[in-house]
Amino acid sequence: MPRSAYERSKGVETVTWREFPLGKGIALAILDEPTAAGRQLKGQRLLDVLDEAAGLPPCKLTVADRPQRHRTRGGRLELKTYGYYRIAWESAPQRGTIRIYNLTAIRQQVLAPKVFLETLLHEWVHHYDFTGLQLDRSLHTSGFFARIRDLAETLGVGFVAPPKREVAPVAMPADDVEIAGTDALRPGGVPPPQWIRDQVLALFGHRRT
Repeated sequence: MPRSAYERSKGVETVTWREFPLGKGIALAILDEPTAAGRQLKGQRLLDVLDEAAGLPPCKLTVADRPQRHRTRGGRLELKTYGYYRIAWESAPQRGTIRIYNLTAIRQQVLAPKVFLETLLHEWVHHYDFTGLQLDRSLHTSGFFARIRDLAETLGVGFVAPPKREVAPVAMPADDVEIAGTDALRPGGVPPPQWIRDQVLALFGHRRT
């Protein structure tokens, strides 16, 4: 019996490369770039290197020079969106796109360099899950976060990735993923019960929706 997307995602902790990704210089240059246009240009270069090294279809980056989408309750920030990944799905996954917001939700300040780069790597791992691992869902499992750290360490920027951490027994659906079919757009995953969300938010802070 085929393993579920959850089991496969949890069981893979590294990214498999066809050739070593020579992207360290680009990744470090991203940390010195504050503008949306510059981050989009350098970020796209890094994505191109990663896609080619892993043998994946192209993934397009858009960096929006606007505040993160967010929601408040009682005057306090309740939820914010760092960025999201969208995959066009026909007979096979293809035409991946990443969108990242360059300004913070409330103060509208430029997103910290480490946060921007970690977000970019986070969203690219969703691209890897669909087009490399051929998963039909990309879940926020312990394996998913291990792949982010492995990617960051491969690029020589492990310091931008969060420390190794445990996730809740039930993996959080990747709310920062959208799957576009030929006829309709549907969110990637069904939201879990609120108590599970509360546990995950306590561990990770604000989610990337």
